[in-house]
Amino acid sequence: MSDLLAWIAAVGGVAATADTWLGPVRTRWQQRAEQLRTDRARWENELHRRRFADVWNWQRDQPEGDQRVDAARWYGEWNGAATPRHGGDGGGPQTPGLHSAAEDDAYERYVEFLSALYEPGRLGSPAQPLQQELQG
Repeated sequence: MSDLLAWIAAVGGVAATADTWLGPVRTRWQQRAEQLRTDRARWENELHRRRFADVWNWQRDQPEGDQRVDAARWYGEWNGAATPRHGGDGGGPQTPGLHSAAEDDAYERYVEFLSALYEPGRLGSPAQPLQQELQG
């Protein structure tokens, strides 16, 4: 019986030692994985901000008149405030960022709009899938 207890104690000691050695390695591995996820999210956010700035500046640089109105309608469809292929006349909410003075402010309005649209309960009923909107 004492040999069995000695073996159990030895195995327990080895397991504790291995965990002591593997604990920091496991922690570093988890930190690295989290850093890679964070870096990827930052990269995607930066690309999204650049694309948004391009589109926002394009629609703001259109000449006064019909071209600017068409650009504003297209911008509303592009960012989701108006249903696509309806010329922006879908009666949706005001296009986020359309009247902002700077692209950073416009982007913040856009992100707030998306947050309200996709977080259930903030803006009303959840957004319908785009395919249903186009068929209806």
